[in-house]
Amino acid sequence: MFEKIVKKFGITMVVILTAIFFNGRFQIINSWNFPEAMFFVAATVLGAVGAILLIGIILRDLVFRQFLNVELVLICGLLLVPFVYIQTVYGWQNFSLQKANDYSTDIVNAPQYQMSKYERLLAKDISSTWAFMDIPHEIVKADTDSIELPLSGIDFQIVLKKVTAALGMRQVRSSVTVSDDIGIIETYEFSTGLSGMVKRVDLLVRVTSPSAGSSTIDIRSSSPGRRRDLGLNSFFIRRLATELLVMAGEPKNTQN
Repeated sequence: MFEKIVKKFGITMVVILTAIFFNGRFQIINSWNFPEAMFFVAATVLGAVGAILLIGIILRDLVFRQFLNVELVLICGLLLVPFVYIQTVYGWQNFSLQKANDYSTDIVNAPQYQMSKYERLLAKDISSTWAFMDIPHEIVKADTDSIELPLSGIDFQIVLKKVTAALGMRQVRSSVTVSDDIGIIETYEFSTGLSGMVKRVDLLVRVTSPSAGSSTIDIRSSSPGRRRDLGLNSFFIRRLATELLVMAGEPKNTQN
């Protein structure tokens, strides 16, 4: 009886996970209206629990019945695929339930987008069904600090192009301003996301060059949505900062 219940539960979770995945890939339902990420993560965790129970049943059969139930092995494998996928492209350790979707290495003077948060929303009119999941917009301090590099703005531009190309980030726009007090300020805006996922985030890199041989780098990442990002933007900031330091030949001490 227990085996049948676990088997049915496993099949149900496989169907749910498959439906959510294909919806994310082909946008059958607008994912900015539907809390797809939350449901996918919750279904993945439940699926992993089902997989653990199935593994116990499979091991019991092998020990006491001396046979391998291939059907249960297949269901177990399908349940573990999304769990392994998330760990591979993102990492469960990076998940966060903090009420935030806009992070910056500098919140006192955060890099500024050319468009406001509302203008960057991909779904301005959303279903009232999920409105309770919306959070107030606020720029939150990332767990990564500003980066100081002994590079000129031109030299850093070369490093940035190499790193962003390697990470598959697409440059959207850039701007340059000159200040008598601060020096040259260059801002680069990128669009990026996780491999295999449709959802993107808007990422800013601000380069301040007060002198010819030094640059201060600040990074801001924001989701074009109203809900928790589950730590996604903080992850992108941390990954980009780490890769920039590696390419520039500096120690990877980006965290507070």
